[in-house]
Amino acid sequence: MQEELFRKLPGVNPPKTQLGWDKFNALAEAAERLFTASSFFEVSVSDICRAAHTAVGTFYIYFETKTDLYRYLVECYKRRIKQRLSESIAGCTTRCQREREGIRGFVTFAMENPMLYNIIWGSLAVDKQIFEDYYVSFAKSYARALIQDQAELQSGDVTTLAYALMGISSFLGLRAIFESMPEAQIDRMIDETFLPMIRSGLIRPEE
Repeated sequence: MQEELFRKLPGVNPPKTQLGWDKFNALAEAAERLFTASSFFEVSVSDICRAAHTAVGTFYIYFETKTDLYRYLVECYKRRIKQRLSESIAGCTTRCQREREGIRGFVTFAMENPMLYNIIWGSLAVDKQIFEDYYVSFAKSYARALIQDQAELQSGDVTTLAYALMGISSFLGLRAIFESMPEAQIDRMIDETFLPMIRSGLIRPEE
């Protein structure tokens, strides 16, 4: 998966040694902290290298530009979220179950990684294409998953459903962060409001 990731990301060069990976990851982690604390445009490559305790020349071994590093951070979040969702829905047998466990997986991931909103939404200002690619790619994979359960859906427009469900997940994740929700409250939010909503509008009634 790592090789596939780097083939798809121009301007990002994978390390060849463990020491290289240590420096690469230190740069990425430092950049994420700094971009979250201020903004992409206020953070320089020198700032990132100083925070990562590495030389500026090392930065350019792995990243051609600061924007390429930002694109890498967004791509990593996309892959980590997809992995969490895949793990969350493993064993589910209906679309309703998959939606319930999928949204719970995203909300808990957001609680654990609140910087994801700063990085993903911040990409709109950094490079609109990064932002667009992230959501279009996510929507396409979500729509493909919905097609597999199309017999259970009220609507055949899986692309619109994908975007709508992504929006719901995103803002419920925000609410959970704002309110520092414990897991029991997250479950109530999903079971008492989200599930009835999709059962009445998204999923066909069970016969």
